[in-house]
Amino acid sequence: MDRVIVIGGGISGLLSACALSREGKRVLLFEKGHLGNVVRSYSVEGDSGEYIVDTGPHIITRLTSGPLRQLMDAYVDTNPVFIPHGTYYLRINDGYYQFPWALKDIARFEPLTRKDRFLLLRCIMDGILLRDKSISVAEFIAQYDLTSSAGKLVDALCYFLAGVPMDRVPIQRFWDSQQVKDGVTDNTVKKIFNLFNQGSRHDQFYPRGGIQTITDSLVKSFKGEIIQQEVISIDPDRKHVFTSETDYPYDLIVYSGMMKTLSSLVNLPAEYRNMTDNLETSRSLTLWIGTRDEVVTRRGSEIWVDTDPPCWMVPTSLYDQSLAPEGCQLLGCAFPFIHPQKAVDAVMQVFPDLDIDMLHYQILQPDKAAWTTAPFPPITTPIPHIYAVGTDTVKKSMGITRASYSVLALLETLRGEKRL
Repeated sequence: MDRVIVIGGGISGLLSACALSREGKRVLLFEKGHLGNVVRSYSVEGDSGEYIVDTGPHIITRLTSGPLRQLMDAYVDTNPVFIPHGTYYLRINDGYYQFPWALKDIARFEPLTRKDRFLLLRCIMDGILLRDKSISVAEFIAQYDLTSSAGKLVDALCYFLAGVPMDRVPIQRFWDSQQVKDGVTDNTVKKIFNLFNQGSRHDQFYPRGGIQTITDSLVKSFKGEIIQQEVISIDPDRKHVFTSETDYPYDLIVYSGMMKTLSSLVNLPAEYRNMTDNLETSRSLTLWIGTRDEVVTRRGSEIWVDTDPPCWMVPTSLYDQSLAPEGCQLLGCAFPFIHPQKAVDAVMQVFPDLDIDMLHYQILQPDKAAWTTAPFPPITTPIPHIYAVGTDTVKKSMGITRASYSVLALLETLRGEKRL
């Protein structure tokens, strides 16, 4: 039986460990800190009682038949209960609107001028035909005479989709969802038809009980051993990993830490190390707000375009009231990294005179690498028997869904190499 060492107990490491242990491997999972990493919930006290906050806001995308669903159906004993996300809303130009997913909705999107609507439609059509989708969004839209209001909207969406401004986001990021969801790669007519008619997303969910329930379900289904020690080095010649306490032999390693730090554990070829060194990280500030006011009345998250910087707000207590004290709401507001007071000011701009019961801040790195124009290293590393997973190895979707895609790619690789 192969002895597998999984380094890192974040969501990609837990998914890998769970899957490989269910595939008959002897798996040791090493994690020095909290299992789940950003897929974790904990309690915070407010004036009215206890709130359960996630480590950053989360909505699970592509859940109906996507990568997380495939992995959980195959390897997890009991799945969490998932609540439909609802609609995305935009707060823009002092108005509140449903997000215009379809081309027909963009054509009549009131906050933008008729000229901007026409130019955005043209931009989308041209993007479908564009061969090189690695160019940045900013470079691509520069050829269109969009107003500053339309530019702010595009920039806010780039922060939402990739965590960085539009001058560092490839135009490919905007086509990822359509291609993956519908299996359309070369059929331009089908793409245009789907974009014209596609409405609200119906395959996005939030887990009842908070994001911690996903981590708990993986830990319960894992059939290996969890070791709370830090791996400090890897010896690929002897096929041993070393911790501060002892060393462990392995047949293969799945590394789920940040690819930028793999070189601190093992010597990497210069070309590969250059690739990992060039990965771009981004930080975010999440402001959790408990309030006695009913400021949100329906499920669905909001993108605030006019705040500086833009914000993504998820009202988690509308999916499970037990996450907040009775009579209170819990809102998770995610910003690109800013001073906490600036985040509070942005919230008060949207909800003046808010009756605040609890404030809690988190400084996070939502994904291990921002989806920029720089290439990601592959699942198979240049060191024999060492593989990598995580949100800095695969450019598909974001967050938990992207981590799940990387684990599916790992399993496919191992099967192709006859190791599963």
